[in-house]
Parts: sequence; C-alpha cells; structure tokens
Amino acid sequence: MAAPASAEAARSRPVSIEDVAGRAGVSTATVSRVLNNPELVAPATAERVQRAIAELEYRPNLFAKGLMTRKSHVLGIALPDIYGEFYSELLRGADSEARRLGYHLLVSSEARLNGKGASSSLAFGLVDGLALMITEPNDALLKEAIRLDVPLVVLDSEVKGAKFDSVVVDNDVGTREAVEHLLQGTPAARCCFVGGPKENFDTQARVRTFTQVLKARGHDVKADQASFGEYSTEWGEKWALERHKAGKLKGSAVLCGNDEIAYGIMLVAQDSGLSVPKDVRLVGFDDSRLGRLMRPRLSSVRMPAAEVGAAAVQALVMRVSDSARAPRQLRLATNLIVRESSK
Repeated sequence: MAAPASAEAARSRPVSIEDVAGRAGVSTATVSRVLNNPELVAPATAERVQRAIAELEYRPNLFAKGLMTRKSHVLGIALPDIYGEFYSELLRGADSEARRLGYHLLVSSEARLNGKGASSSLAFGLVDGLALMITEPNDALLKEAIRLDVPLVVLDSEVKGAKFDSVVVDNDVGTREAVEHLLQGTPAARCCFVGGPKENFDTQARVRTFTQVLKARGHDVKADQASFGEYSTEWGEKWALERHKAGKLKGSAVLCGNDEIAYGIMLVAQDSGLSVPKDVRLVGFDDSRLGRLMRPRLSSVRMPAAEVGAAAVQALVMRVSDSARAPRQLRLATNLIVRESSK
C-alpha cells in the first residue's frame, strides 16, 4: 500500500528545526539554544536534543542561524576573477585556512564590475567578514565594501590611513632579483618589461622597480622598453611579433608580467627560429605550473598566492574576534626561481 502523500513529502523535504524539536520533545527555542548557547540548557535536555539531531541527520541553516546569533561562520571573498592558476591557488589557501578555523567560504568574482552594480556584487548576505581584492583604482567598490559594516580585509591594495586590515604582495623584492639576474647577461638597453594593464597595481609596482634597477646601472628606460597590455598569452604573442618584425626581439631579455605572457613570447620566438635562452631570455611572474611545463622551463618570480588567501582569512577571523584592534598590514615577499629560460 502506498504511503500517504503527506508522509512522502515529509521524507523528501529537508529536516527542519521543528522536526528536531518534535523528536526531542522540546521547543524550537530550546533546540536553538543547544545549537548556539548549549551552556544555557540543562545537560540532560541538551543530550536529548543532540541525539535527535544525530538521528534525523539535521544540518542547521547557516543563514537562518546567523539571523539569531549575528554570526554565520561564513566569510566572503571577492576577486576580480576566478580564472587562472593564481586565483585558484589563492582560493585554495583561503578555503583551507577557513576550514581549519571552523569557517565556510563564500566566493564571488563580481569585484570585476569596477564599481558598476557594486551594491549587488557585494551582497553576500550574512557573512562575518569580507576579503576584497582590488587590483586597480576603484573607489566605488571600496566604499561599498566599507558600507557593509563587516570586518574587512583588502588584498593587493594599500590605502593610507585605512581603518581595515590589508594583505599585499611585495613585488619589489622578486622584481629586483629578476632584473638584476637578466642584467648579468644582457645590456640594460636590451632589457624589457612586458606587463599587464597599466592601471594594475602589481604592474605599476613591477615597472617601477624595473625602471629603478636599470637607472641604478646608469640607464634611463626608453619608451619601448616598458609595454602594457593584458595578462594573457595573446598579449605576449602580439608584443613579440611586433618586436620581431622590428628586428628587436633577438638579443633581448624580457621580464614578463605573468607566465602566460612569457609563454606567448616564447611561442613567437621559437616559431621565428630563435632560441630561448640563447637569443631571447625570459623571466615570468607567478611561478605557475605552466612555467614548469614549458620547454625550456621558465624562470619566474614566485607569488605566494596560497599564502595570501590564508593570510586574508586569518586576518578576518582575528578581526571578528577583536573588532577594536588596530588595523594591520601584512606584506608577503616574492622571490625569483631561476630555470633554463634565462640562463
């Protein structure tokens, strides 16, 4: 005989707090106290509620719980994008640290909206804190994040006098190592920097150090020695093709904004009959798996992506625990990994 429709519906729907209360013979308020403030409930009653939770395999709704406790144990992280190894590594580090500390991670790539629709892009709902990566000037997005009035950590952006924590990568150390390495076998006039968008904070920091190191060697960087485009293989190919047509690719040493740009340059060089590193020396940025798969293997400046994600989560959890502590800025170092492409 078929079970009544109501019984089938009851079995198919998620277990609710009312179901737990009914099984344990207590009110829903008591179940809520057991979940959120168990010290307020008599031990025998708490044990009966926990037994009902286990038998019914009840999983509390984090957001409903957050409405009552004002704590969801969910952290939000908003990135310009989630495509590519750098962002996947950053998220891996953030998620691992969040789980270690007993938090869940809510991820969004809507920060790429550059302030357009920022209100909806940061509508994370009940999060205990937000980590926001800002890679280019974007006052609207930052103001919207501040208006959320939750603990905030900003990644990749330094704001003087800020009342929030920040985690930034020190591009200077790794860039300086890379440029000095390239100068060991190539004249300053033949060294080039091929970066991402000119407005990008990392691009600006790297080209600044590139210029400083060459100037310290008595060379003023010419306009065609620093180029800006996208963090893509296609941009690397375009730059290299134009350079080769002008007869300037051979004999050059190139610091690239990321490993994808370096890959594009290497493809053009090899297709043009040039040898890497004999005719063209290359150093990438990020030290991604792509660089280790390339032949010759790519020298690259290591970016501590996973460490950035983990540090952001640590800072948020500390801020959630102590909202009154002074804002802190954490700087993580970069370093050059030398392989065959630049020797």
